[in-house]
Amino acid sequence: MVEHLKRLVALTLVVTMLIPLGMARAQEGDGVTRLMERMSSAAKVGQLFLVTFPGAEVTEDAIITELIRDYHIGGVVLLPENGNIINEGDTPAQVATLVGQLQRTAWDATQPVTETLVEEETPPEPFIPLFIAVNHEGNGIPFTSIVNGTTPLPSEMALGATWNLSHTETVGQIVGQELRALGVNMLLGPSLDVLENPRPGSAGDLGVRAFGGEPFWVGQMGQAYIRGVHEGAEGQIAVVAKHFPGLGASDRSLDEEVSTVQRTLEKLRQVDLAPFFAVARAEDPLARPDGVMVSHIRFRGLEGGRFVTTRPISVDSQVLQRLLGQPELTAWREAGGVTVSDGLGVRALRRFYDPSEQSFNGRRIAQEAFLAGNDLLLLSQFALSDDWEDQIANVKSTLAFFREKYDSDPSFQALVDAAVARILRLKLALYGGTFNLAATQPDAEMVSERVGLYQEAISAISRDAITLLSPPSPDLVPSPPTSEDHIVIFTDGREERPCATCVPVPYIDPLALRDTIVRLYGPDATGQVNPALVTSFTFDQLEAYLSTPPSPPTPTPAAGEVITPTPPSPVETALQNADWIIFAMLNPNGDPPQSEAVRRFLAERADALRNPRLVVLAYDAPYYLDATEISKLRAYYVAYSRVELFIESSVRALFGEFAPVGTPPVSVTGVNYDLLTQTSPDPEQTITLYYEKISEPAGEGQPTPEPTEEGQPTPEPPRLEIGDVLRLHTGVILDHNGHPVPDGTPVQFIFTYPQEGLEHSDIAVTRGGVAEMTYMLERTGQLDISVQADPVPRTLCLQIMIPEGEPAIIVSPTPTPTSTPTPTPTPTPEPEPEIEETPQPTPGPGGEEEEVSVTEEAGPLDLVLALMGVLIASGTGYYVVRLNNGPVSRALRLALWCMIGGFALYVLYALSVPEAPWLRERNGVWAAGWMALLGGVVPLIVMWIAGRWRRPNRW
Repeated sequence: MVEHLKRLVALTLVVTMLIPLGMARAQEGDGVTRLMERMSSAAKVGQLFLVTFPGAEVTEDAIITELIRDYHIGGVVLLPENGNIINEGDTPAQVATLVGQLQRTAWDATQPVTETLVEEETPPEPFIPLFIAVNHEGNGIPFTSIVNGTTPLPSEMALGATWNLSHTETVGQIVGQELRALGVNMLLGPSLDVLENPRPGSAGDLGVRAFGGEPFWVGQMGQAYIRGVHEGAEGQIAVVAKHFPGLGASDRSLDEEVSTVQRTLEKLRQVDLAPFFAVARAEDPLARPDGVMVSHIRFRGLEGGRFVTTRPISVDSQVLQRLLGQPELTAWREAGGVTVSDGLGVRALRRFYDPSEQSFNGRRIAQEAFLAGNDLLLLSQFALSDDWEDQIANVKSTLAFFREKYDSDPSFQALVDAAVARILRLKLALYGGTFNLAATQPDAEMVSERVGLYQEAISAISRDAITLLSPPSPDLVPSPPTSEDHIVIFTDGREERPCATCVPVPYIDPLALRDTIVRLYGPDATGQVNPALVTSFTFDQLEAYLSTPPSPPTPTPAAGEVITPTPPSPVETALQNADWIIFAMLNPNGDPPQSEAVRRFLAERADALRNPRLVVLAYDAPYYLDATEISKLRAYYVAYSRVELFIESSVRALFGEFAPVGTPPVSVTGVNYDLLTQTSPDPEQTITLYYEKISEPAGEGQPTPEPTEEGQPTPEPPRLEIGDVLRLHTGVILDHNGHPVPDGTPVQFIFTYPQEGLEHSDIAVTRGGVAEMTYMLERTGQLDISVQADPVPRTLCLQIMIPEGEPAIIVSPTPTPTSTPTPTPTPTPEPEPEIEETPQPTPGPGGEEEEVSVTEEAGPLDLVLALMGVLIASGTGYYVVRLNNGPVSRALRLALWCMIGGFALYVLYALSVPEAPWLRERNGVWAAGWMALLGGVVPLIVMWIAGRWRRPNRW
């Protein structure tokens, strides 16, 4: 009675916990259904579109007001170049005010214009908040829309160079907190592109806009960043990862044409898609993106044919559906993952549809993008020209076309309804399941006090990102400048015009380095530097100097003649006196030409100077200089980001305040830094092995999930006997940079019985830097367990002596840890127990260890398993005869034949026929049972062939 009562109580608790969950899901589904029932066809169609618009005010006659009120658009993208964001003055308040106006306009469009006593035939449209989307990648303009007043964010590659997921999550939290305060509810980012083979100088070079070139680490960084945004925004910002399925191999800019990349589907899965798989399948729901942005890229060879080229993925229904249908993305998509197209009016896509660029069919492009699988369509640059009248006319025409098709085409209507349901479900999740105006209104008066507060966190990240590429050791860096040294600084003074009417803004202020050096080390600080000896120029001035031929020598004056020599240029004078020449470099891509000034100087003038110390501080990607150019430098630092805090940290590193600890997250051929090699196991480490006795195997020879917390340290080795199963797992295996190796790194577990000359191995792959597998103790004698993770040499980690009929003896035990090490991006390895090395088995001929078959007696366990096999076979024989109405005598006769066959084959096995060692290796302890069963089945097969059960016969 008591037992039944306990079960009833447990069942009641389970049901009680499940009911609210079911109700919540039902309410969410009902909420979407109720909204859609109240929405007109125009309102449903409008939800599919994100649009861009001009200006920063939402007046009654503004273009955006009409699109919200009459076309029910689903959202907007705010861009500085369109004048939506003014990065001057109080930008946070300006953005918050604009967002509030946009959302209020959407609210007003759903309210009755006048009160009336007559009930309207058509109820008003439900209020559905707009998506307010921005680009906020970091590294200043142009890919960070709101730079004034917010915390200066590092580039993605700067985060990748720290190899620290905590730093990445912190930046995500800052982004989430600040954008939420501004009223933004959609982030177009982060980028999950993989720079496997960087292409410096290519128009498609992403530079520092990617986390790195290792797919696993890009996925881990992406998870941390997305988790941070969701945490910082408290779930009120939708994160749209880009650029699906990956632009890392692109060689064209979208301002030129659609890039075509040679890729098989398998290669795409292994490299470009891997980070998207990682975030879509993240164990933590907060680390999963709410959507992905589908890029304009073509692939050649994706379908198997070497010369078959796809259409741009964003408008190719067959290919996009195939990619979204990959098993790793299916669950994410079914759970409501939203797809967002990249801008459908970019020049690359316009040229694909009309290479002559004489026509633009916006309706066709939008329809094909939607039918391809994009839920949200981004209508930006939506005309042949930049004229806003043309763009808005095309937007209206496209919306009207979709509305007509929705009303006339049932299949199109079904696709629209499915996409709208995903969009509404996402919006409901952002606003807690209900829509109201108050939840969409940011506090414009207080927002400036809630953003731009995280300078210290970014400063700490900058210190961990700074990388010394050359020389290879900080000990070889020249001593910092002194007060007697002349310092000449050249800064890449490229500028960006945020909008058509805006004043150009430099990427790096031409005086930023000089001012930072004087502030930190001038008379008001340490006094290491004399401000009068620090001179700063731009790359434009350096380019002009390099392009000017040397001044001719002053001729000897005649008697009484006075010749005034041509004065040298300021740049020439500074270089002649320079003790230090520092280049603040960005991407030397030749556009503008002066961006190549560093490379030209190193090629033409570096050898002609009086041996000054040449230093490059790179504020972009690290791979633009070649080996010859780097060899002429005394130091080459990379900061990966040009925001002020990174400039300051790079100067501090140059003056020796800290030793740089960052390492490149991409390959750098100029210093022979290969990322694949760097992320492989470090051969200098010793891999440790831990073991635990478990009751049942968890899939022998197969990788198991990440180790979970285990028991307390075992003071004595556990009692081990034949048939016991060990769970084996390594310590954290580190790569050449001191970080855990990527998931999927193969590790070989080698099991050797040296006294018998037997050896076999199994492969497990790492997860979190740890490889794990199970192994059953099968025979007596000495067992050596070794581990090898190429290029780490084979290491004997564990030695077990298993006497006949007695417990095993651990000769070289590795204590069971308190808990399995949980790796972090920058782990601090805990002291591991020392392993007593024992001589390894002698290799066979040729240096290769061979398997040697020797005679081994069958044990009691083998006999028991053989009896089981014989009984199964004989029982089956008896049952078969009786099932066909055969007499009992015939059934017994067949059962006896089965027993004879089974025992006969077992005897051959026990006598160690030549195949016995092979069977033991392949089947372990079960080999005897399988042999007996096989022998017992032979009479059944003979009977079946002869068909004797169908007619009278004599046995």
